[in-house]
Amino acid sequence: MTRPLRPATLAIAALLAFAPGADAFQDPASPRAMTMEASLSLPSFGSWELSPDNRRIAFVRSQRDPEDEWDNTSHIWVHDLQTGETRQLTNGDRGESGPRWLSDTELLFNARRGDDDDAQNRIWRISVTGGEAVPFLEDEEAPSGSFSDDWRYIAYTEESDRPDQEEWDERRERRDDAYYAEQKLTWRHIWVYDVESGEKRQVTEGEYDHGSATWSPDARWIAFTSNRTQTQMGDPDRSDNSDVLVISADGGEPIPVSNAPGPDGSPTWAPDGTRIAWTGSLNENISAGQNDLFVATFDDGRAGDPVNLTDGFDYSVSGPRWTPDGRHIVFTAAEGLTSLTYRVPAGGGEMELLLPDDEYIYGGVEISDDGSLLLFTGTSLTSNGEVFMADADGSRIERVLAPLGDYLAEYQIADAETLTWEGPDGWEIEGILTYPVGYEPGQAYPLILQVHGGPHGRFSKSFNAGTQIWAARGYAVLRTNPRGSSGRTLEFSNANFMDWGGKDFEDIMAGVDHVIEMGVADPDRMAIMGGSYGGFMTFWAVTQTDRFKGAIGHAAISDWYSFYGQTDIPYYLQNSFGGLPWETKEIWETYSPIEYAENVSTPLLITHGEEDRRVPISQGEQYFRTLKKLGREVEFLRFPRAGHGISEPLHRIFLDREQAEWFRIHVLEGRPIT
Repeated sequence: MTRPLRPATLAIAALLAFAPGADAFQDPASPRAMTMEASLSLPSFGSWELSPDNRRIAFVRSQRDPEDEWDNTSHIWVHDLQTGETRQLTNGDRGESGPRWLSDTELLFNARRGDDDDAQNRIWRISVTGGEAVPFLEDEEAPSGSFSDDWRYIAYTEESDRPDQEEWDERRERRDDAYYAEQKLTWRHIWVYDVESGEKRQVTEGEYDHGSATWSPDARWIAFTSNRTQTQMGDPDRSDNSDVLVISADGGEPIPVSNAPGPDGSPTWAPDGTRIAWTGSLNENISAGQNDLFVATFDDGRAGDPVNLTDGFDYSVSGPRWTPDGRHIVFTAAEGLTSLTYRVPAGGGEMELLLPDDEYIYGGVEISDDGSLLLFTGTSLTSNGEVFMADADGSRIERVLAPLGDYLAEYQIADAETLTWEGPDGWEIEGILTYPVGYEPGQAYPLILQVHGGPHGRFSKSFNAGTQIWAARGYAVLRTNPRGSSGRTLEFSNANFMDWGGKDFEDIMAGVDHVIEMGVADPDRMAIMGGSYGGFMTFWAVTQTDRFKGAIGHAAISDWYSFYGQTDIPYYLQNSFGGLPWETKEIWETYSPIEYAENVSTPLLITHGEEDRRVPISQGEQYFRTLKKLGREVEFLRFPRAGHGISEPLHRIFLDREQAEWFRIHVLEGRPIT
């Protein structure tokens, strides 16, 4: 197939196709400040799919409607690479998702359509050249899942019934539904649906959960993942050792493929069905494990020995996918503040960087059916959701679509840069500094220190609307990746073992000092905020220093000892603190903020979701009650129905306003930013 023409004029036409109406824009010379309401109103894009003939890109556009309780609706759009035309293809009231190409001109998608409020999520078929969508399957009860290459079968997972299902249903009906905790009675199994006959058959058996069902090219076999250690999520002695297995599409005894001691996942078949690639960890129950890329042969029910293709590569890999000729495997690795795309020979050998390391983070790489092109997205500190294409070797990169660009052009976008500084032991620490909108060199600005969750999360050099909101208010924002963050070596990511709040805290504060030395941050007007582990670090920081004038901790841990008995991941703490609470009690107590509550002098706003199971709200309640008793300045903002994060739009808007007011009063002291 020939490569489609993609002159620059087509990219410009694509941008114009997404421009909102002229009345939505202000004078380009005076763009608006980014706000929470504005960020919620911005459309989002995803599910990019290149047609088999390399001519069109199908994708999903989602947007909230502030006039309809911020309801979020998604529709499918198609961009023609040869004409530059971008148009909306579907427009159902309930929206659509999951586009995939049936042919060069036909798409499948998922949607609930019809007048019935209980309408099933069905698979629909539509031509991109015109016409109405029609059901792809006549069976209204057909499941959603993974199609075999010949479209004859669907693999899907379904939760089994309880052994006492009929009795349990009756009990629930009469509200006699008390139950014992952590007694697992149902299991997630793989099923196969026959498209022609409409018959369903259960493939896997046993008291195990199964997932990631992936068809072999000939539809004879299904690769899947399963944790067969007989330990469950809430178990204190849980093992994370999941494996890749293969089972006949007709059922039978599963065939083990992987043998790494840690979690294995993302199985993917070679185009000829003779090999399977997957990611796996060489470490069991390590809180910051890294994944390697493995491959094994598979011949008529027999799996060969796994081969580690990334042995010696000290970064965690993800998202393996085969090139159509089966010669290479493409994967992504998080490295520092970016993510890089590599390819490695499937038989082993030297890996090579496929896409450049520049201002963008490239991701979501899709390889065209003929293997000649790459389709991928890019995000930077000041732009988001741009779509690129390149030759198969990563050369001749061209931007083909930037659907969010015109929307962002309506707003003031603050400048940002990546930073490095020296932490304890001479370690290099990375972070991102976002400058306030209208920044003037030589002037010091109020600083917000943001701490990520995890602790093995990370900040990356990607667009962040939340940071832009604070920058629009006149704050500089520092986001740090202290030791323990992901995207670095195994040693770095585990360097906070039994030391949560120790040298990682010093790394963070060294970053604050660095920004002060740059002349950007006003040391007398600084704040700290974060959620989950970032919330813990906020709670911890205000016990260790009085340098911050205001603090906001969300879903934060105040007492590690009690947290062990409350959280749904007790094993995670056991593996991070070197033992059970009563075995390494000194560590659990040493790094519990509540032990040092008397030191707190910084005004603190505590926010928490009332349905949070990861960090139950009792952690916030303990800290709040203690600080209130001590007479400290503290407030507790609770969010009904919310879990570990705040997702309801009105809740997010209210939280943003309360946070802004808290920092205005305590950090700015009512003074305007001049």
